[in-house]
Amino acid sequence: MFFNYAEKNTPFTLSPESLDWHLAKGWYRMGSTIFTTHFLFFKNRPYSAVWIRIDLQPFAFSKSQRRLLRKNAQLFEVAVAPRVIDEEHEELYDRYAADFDGRLSPTIADSLEDYDGDVVFNTYEVSVRERISGQLVACSYFDLGNDSAASILGIFDPALRTFSLGYYTMLLEMQYCLDRNIRYYYPGYVVPDYHRFDYKLRLGPAQYYDVRTESWRAYRSLDPLRDGPVEAQVHALTGLVEQLRRRGQTSTLKIYPLFEAGLYDIWNDDYYPYPYLVQLSELAGKSIFVVAYDPKESNYFLLECRHMAQTQLLFNAEYLRTFHADGFVTDLLAVRRLLLKSPQVSYVADVCATLRGGQQQQA
Repeated sequence: MFFNYAEKNTPFTLSPESLDWHLAKGWYRMGSTIFTTHFLFFKNRPYSAVWIRIDLQPFAFSKSQRRLLRKNAQLFEVAVAPRVIDEEHEELYDRYAADFDGRLSPTIADSLEDYDGDVVFNTYEVSVRERISGQLVACSYFDLGNDSAASILGIFDPALRTFSLGYYTMLLEMQYCLDRNIRYYYPGYVVPDYHRFDYKLRLGPAQYYDVRTESWRAYRSLDPLRDGPVEAQVHALTGLVEQLRRRGQTSTLKIYPLFEAGLYDIWNDDYYPYPYLVQLSELAGKSIFVVAYDPKESNYFLLECRHMAQTQLLFNAEYLRTFHADGFVTDLLAVRRLLLKSPQVSYVADVCATLRGGQQQQA
């Protein structure tokens, strides 16, 4: 019924051409799976995942990037080869993880789900060593396709932070691609209004994956309010709430943190897939009426949903308790019927007001 904003596959085989195809569709490698998502959830709020890539065909390193490459080349030895995961690498990872502000997998092997070398991804490694001591001070892992490469994981010794080694290894990955006429470099996603990932935009002129057209556009043309999948929902549904207020109807925009339920229960394909909703009715029996906004179609959806009993099977109870009831809907919802689809907020507001008026008369 809906565009699938979050998908994942665990391939048994993956050709270089297949990796190219997935990356070009806004997919990415996570452990042993390949996945895509356009909505993220952390710090108790939704964010947009905006996938980016750099077209290396017209690319040239900037003056500051060339300076960093020259400076670090005097101090460190660099090698690029098929990936290695051994005790030396894991010790470096431990030092990096101890200083990292966020969540990480326990080991490199856990992060890549690469335990015995029998993996479907063609993963290479950039290793950086001190010239004098030979000590491993940074490394990064990237997957190679036929015409593309995806940066997966980078680590460095936090004691050498001033040398920008994490950024440096990404530049070295790009240099490796340039030397082999690999056209596209995929560093993952950036997040509007959350600047932790902005370092990826320093790599060079980026393109972003426009989920509406399923094509790549220049990142400089991105208007987050218009083009960000989460921001577009907030803007549209806030407008609906205002339209309902003018009609004497009180509604609030609520966060729905269970929007990725379909990733955990592959047998059901009708889970409510959006991180925001406007609730029109209370949960009565197993039915609830809500309005969603689809950022790909630029349409409002009036939906009748049903409450699913398996919430506790898919989501940890302690996790669910972290959400304040007034601002969140934490009942697992599945779509029963699509009642209305329209891009016109005033028309949708009229229909919603009529629906709520009928419910109040029945009550």
